[in-house]
Formats: sequence, structure tokens, C-alpha cells
Amino acid sequence: MPTQAIQNLEITNFKCFKDLKVSGIGQVNLIGGKNNVGKTAFLEAVELLALSNEAYDLAHLLYSNVLRRRQKDTGTKQSIELDCFNDAGSNITLISNAKKCVLELWISAPDESSPSNQEVNPFPTEILAATVNSDTKDFQIDNLITSYSSSIYSSPFKRIKKYPQIFIPSSKVSERDIAISLGVVTTLDRESFLNTSLSLFDRDILGIKPIATESGVTLRLKLRTKEPLALLSSLGEGINRYIAILCSIWANKDGFLLIDEIENGIHYTNYKKLWKIIFQASVAANCQLFITSHSKECISAFNDIQFENDKCDAQYFEFYKNLKTGLIDASGRDKKQLRYALTHEGRIRGE
Repeated sequence: MPTQAIQNLEITNFKCFKDLKVSGIGQVNLIGGKNNVGKTAFLEAVELLALSNEAYDLAHLLYSNVLRRRQKDTGTKQSIELDCFNDAGSNITLISNAKKCVLELWISAPDESSPSNQEVNPFPTEILAATVNSDTKDFQIDNLITSYSSSIYSSPFKRIKKYPQIFIPSSKVSERDIAISLGVVTTLDRESFLNTSLSLFDRDILGIKPIATESGVTLRLKLRTKEPLALLSSLGEGINRYIAILCSIWANKDGFLLIDEIENGIHYTNYKKLWKIIFQASVAANCQLFITSHSKECISAFNDIQFENDKCDAQYFEFYKNLKTGLIDASGRDKKQLRYALTHEGRIRGE
């Protein structure tokens, strides 16, 4: 697994989590449970922890990845809302075996130190303090979360590096993002692995080719039964998602990949093929995966491949609301426990 692989994770006051502890995390990790038990929120917490190496990273990722991804389609040009704090407190902590990230809200006193020729701000200012290990920086909320503010792109944020695409959402992945990941696959000389994997998924597919045009890159597939090359967009969402997942595993070699609702667009008869390739690719690329699913059939296929592949450390975690405490908890199941639950009407997907 990656050098900074997450083996255990504690989340406090992040979104729906007041206090969540998850241990025994492996190479490929599948998260199941009912709606509104924090499966996607858990992926977002992992994203912040995995990619943040300093305080600037944490603040920027919170805005650009976690908040903006969920709120960008609201249809308004209003400020992004800072809705990531649990009602229980104003201090988020994300702690793993390798790293500690903290986000804290506080109110500064009115500014009375401005030069006499400048207007004094008579109002308190909301501040977000971001900490990664021992590095701490403060950010004014107005500058951080206003999506159309020029200040977000000025110092200090202009120095933030470009991050790899490690989050595959539940919706269809754009061909542009797939093409970027495919470029990394080509650079790593893993095209033959990708093409072989595509043939295993659908024997009619022989390979994928990026075609440069004046307006960008178009992805086309070489098919066994059709000439000329077919547009990727013409073969449906399942192939799009499958290619996006495989390319992203290699694009995040020695790193992390997060996949939300992996089964979306993929026919249930292909679940075992999908998991078989994911297990193989994650080990070959040394990539740690965190994946959510609503589908019992998809979870069952995952469990089948757990028994077939002993080289990949694959773990299942079920998220559920604890009826006694009212808090969201996570229960880890090894492959034998998961098999028993699947075959004896045990609680799967939070049932």
C-alpha cells in the first residue's frame, strides 16, 4: 500500500459524524449502508486527509473539492456555504495513523489597527483556522468561500498545486477527466493492461484510443465487430465508468482513489468482472481505494472476489445509525462474516 496509507481513521464533528472511529482499513475498502449514514461524507474526509500536506492544502481542498463539488449546481451565484461542521461543535478533526488535520471556526475582534486613512472594519470577522500536523494558517471566511471572489485565486491560493483527480462521483465522469487519466496510463506504459482489462469486461472491446481534434481530445474504442472506431459516448454509461475507474487507479499510482456508488451505470452481471480487475489493478498500482455501494448484488460480488483473491487486502465496512446513541457508527466485517450476513439475512446496507 502507499507509504502514507490510511490504516485507521477518527473523524470528529465533520458533517454527519460527531465521533466516528474506523480501524482495520485495507487496500480496497467497500462502505455500505442506508442513505444518509455518511458514506459520501466519509470519502470526503479521506480526501481531505489524503491530499493535505500543509494548512494551505486543507483550506483550498475544503473549498474547491468538498464544498464546491456538492454546491456548484444550486443554480445561483451565491457564496458557497460552509456546511461541513457538525452541529455538535466548531472544531473538525481528522486523525489517521499518518496525519492529523484540524479545521476550527472562530470570530476575530473588530479591526482597530487600520491606518488612519483607511476605513476601520467595525464588525467581527469569521476565521477558519486550518492545521495539518504542526502547520497552521488562518483564513477569512468571506475570502475562502465566495465562489466568485477574485481573492480565492490570489495569494496565498495561487501557489496551490494541481491535485490529481482522486474522487470519482456517482454521476457520469467527463471524457476530459478520463483522457487526463488515460495520459498517465500511457506514460506508465500500462496501455496493454488497460486494453486486456477492457476485453475481460466486454470481449467486443479491443482497446481505447485518444483522438486529438481542434476542440480537444475525443475517446474512441476499437471494437471486434465494428469499423471504424466507435465513440466512447456511444457505448453507454457502464463502459464510461469502468474505463474511468481503471484509468484513475493508475493515475493515482502509489496514492489513493475514492469512488462513490461504484455500481451506477454498470449491469449487475458485470459486478464480479469489475471487482476482479479492481483487486488486481489496486495491487499492481499500489493504490488504496475507498468505495461506496448501495447494491447488495455489488457487495455480494465483492465478497466473492475476496475469497478468490488472497493477494489484495479487501475490507467491508457497514455504516449505520446507532439506535442507543443516535450517532453514526461503522462496523467492519471480514470476508467470512460478510458471507454469513449475505447468506443468512444479516444486516447489509444498514438493513
